[in-house]
Amino acid sequence: MSKTKGLALLCFGLYLAASQSYAALATSGSVFLWAEPGSWVGGGIGAERVTWTHGVEGIFSVGRNSDQGVSVSFDDQSWWSFQFAAPTYDPLTNTNNGVELSIGFYDLATRFPFNSPTRPGFSFSGNGRGNNRLGAWFNVLEVVYGPNNEVLKFAADFRQFDESEDMSGPSTYGSLRINSDIPLNPVPVPPALALLGTCLAFLVRAVKPQRSRRPANP
Repeated sequence: MSKTKGLALLCFGLYLAASQSYAALATSGSVFLWAEPGSWVGGGIGAERVTWTHGVEGIFSVGRNSDQGVSVSFDDQSWWSFQFAAPTYDPLTNTNNGVELSIGFYDLATRFPFNSPTRPGFSFSGNGRGNNRLGAWFNVLEVVYGPNNEVLKFAADFRQFDESEDMSGPSTYGSLRINSDIPLNPVPVPPALALLGTCLAFLVRAVKPQRSRRPANP
């Protein structure tokens, strides 16, 4: 291993340690990743599409990060990290002390932990690859916290656009499940677009002219 890569892995390990206030091994976990051609981070997964399972390709750990969000790591000797955080600013209380990550769709996310107080934070990195800038959306489908601030269950889908905060350019889509029974989702679209597609399909069926039938000959 080169000195440059070794230094990158060391820095990444220190970053993980700083990002996670508490981490525990997952009981079960899996992630589906789909990298578009030209995606810098996605190019490190080894194929266009991969599925990694806890205890098979590597080991998942999950905990909280510094912004009351969720931090997931995957150890396959390439050290992958998934960071999710809500905006730290709470308009209801006019405070900037952080907002606990909850179920919902988060759009226009930027690189965690350097996101602005009014925007969500996200980061997918590993294998010595990360973005200086990024744009992303993520959809938290399930998150359950324990009495000691641990993460008991977590499920989210996401899409990260490399080196672009305007949600354009090569991207990597992911579907992540930790201790969750929600199936992986292989469709890389935000939930609003998926709902729109379902509604349009329903409308097309509703207005499609029915073929007239001739009455049977007496």
